[in-house]
Amino acid sequence: MTTIGVLGTGGIAVTLATMFARAGHEVRLGRATTARGAPGATGVTSGSCEEVVARSSTVIPAFLGVQGAVQQLGPWRAGLRGKILVDITNPFTGGHVDFVGPWAVGGTEDLAAAFPEARLVGAFKNVWWETFDGSPDPAAPDIRVISDDAGAKNAFLRLCATTPFTYTDAGGLDQARRVERMALSGVGQTGLSAA
Repeated sequence: MTTIGVLGTGGIAVTLATMFARAGHEVRLGRATTARGAPGATGVTSGSCEEVVARSSTVIPAFLGVQGAVQQLGPWRAGLRGKILVDITNPFTGGHVDFVGPWAVGGTEDLAAAFPEARLVGAFKNVWWETFDGSPDPAAPDIRVISDDAGAKNAFLRLCATTPFTYTDAGGLDQARRVERMALSGVGQTGLSAA
């Protein structure tokens, strides 16, 4: 059985962990401390981030920004080797009104450069986290999934198949900048191609 590890305890971390647990997956929620206890979601166990990385085949860090993810994941670099690492970050400025960096830069590409031995997949970037909070919204846009690793992308899409959302293969990591900007531009809701 594939174990999904979600790192963090904020709204998006708990919401994604709950969604995957409801979809029938074994889910572990990584906390910054070794404190244990029910994270508030049925079917979700918790432990330290180090434990969760070690015991999960798919890891979803829910930290603020790519640089935050790089910094937080650094101590577990060896544990990420060969695992699917799902980037959900977007390079928003404060206030979530624009993106940092030039058009040619995509956050998932930065994470791939920092962890070259992990199997990078970008997902959940073109929607706001509230999309997953509560009942699925029938008007929710397709969730765009990107990766240069076809095997990792297909494995992740299989994990998502039992969730109540629709996922679209949006190409390679070179599409990160387009997919990330859909969250602010609204393109993700119009059905326009990400390519």
